[in-house]
Amino acid sequence: MNLAKLFILSLFLITGCSDNKTNQYKDYIFGTIIDIKIYKEDPIKSDKVTNLIFNDFHRLHKYLHAWQPSEISNINNAIKENRWYQIDDPEIIKILEDNKVLSKQTNGLFNPAIGELINLWGFHSDLPANNLPNTSLILDYLKNPPSMNDLIIENKMLRSKNTRLQIDLGGYAKGYALARAKKILLDNNIQHALINIGGNILALGKPGDRFWKVGIQHPRKAGAIASVELKPGWSIGTSGDYQRYFSFNNKRYSHLIDPNSGYPADNAQSATVLIPPIQNSEIKSDVYSKPLFIAQKTAKHELAMKLDIEYYLIILNDGSLQISKKMSEMIEWIEMPDEKNLHIQ
Repeated sequence: MNLAKLFILSLFLITGCSDNKTNQYKDYIFGTIIDIKIYKEDPIKSDKVTNLIFNDFHRLHKYLHAWQPSEISNINNAIKENRWYQIDDPEIIKILEDNKVLSKQTNGLFNPAIGELINLWGFHSDLPANNLPNTSLILDYLKNPPSMNDLIIENKMLRSKNTRLQIDLGGYAKGYALARAKKILLDNNIQHALINIGGNILALGKPGDRFWKVGIQHPRKAGAIASVELKPGWSIGTSGDYQRYFSFNNKRYSHLIDPNSGYPADNAQSATVLIPPIQNSEIKSDVYSKPLFIAQKTAKHELAMKLDIEYYLIILNDGSLQISKKMSEMIEWIEMPDEKNLHIQ
């Protein structure tokens, strides 16, 4: 048996900006490194605006936490006890309603209702598990699996038709934080910035006469497999089995759990989506990479088309790649894949 290991890796940045023109800030929130770059702006103003963003991120981290005391844990406790819960804050109502819609759009592969299942696998902890959950617990859970459709929200009151429903917004929070950060930047007239929340990245403006450029992490090697330019307003997100996982008997078990099987999805190594500046693009760049990762190999392209994802790169468990035609036209390979392993769709 291998010892459990926690890996939190992400896209890394390739910006090429000179230090005297770019103010850079880092923090550790949402269990990952936050990297903010603001180009050609007064440092005092940059400091002030970045502090606003970091303060909001810290607020969201506490507010939306799945297992430490938070509004979400209060809701989950009420659901366990099969009682109504009063919500006075319209922000959390909107967040939950958004997650209901996103779950439906992704055929339930993005399912924030499976917090109990995530906990069974040991991912409701700062350190992952070092062994597998009892099979009987998984089978019992799958007898009555919860979905976001079970969540009822009426007149600022909430309950669930299924008491096994436990909300976990880990697949949504970073995208929501990106959207919040974008608003803070624009409200303060910051035109050129790059925000990276552990691989979920938003670009505003440009650093000079070029676009922001980011690398796509190789899921099995140090460094990037490719890079791509982010045009103003575009965002990118990656889900991978290298981000949070543990190993048991030489098999990798990641936090990306298939709600249908009850087990971590294992047909892919990573899934990257690139989203143009459409409505909720920052949230979609975070959320949509999860169902693309989890979906069966033969269903990934069809799901991408259903979700209007025109730019994606999926590295499968055998190392072969599925890539959309539009993504193949934008990407710059750092490690060129073998043609027989590259499937343009």
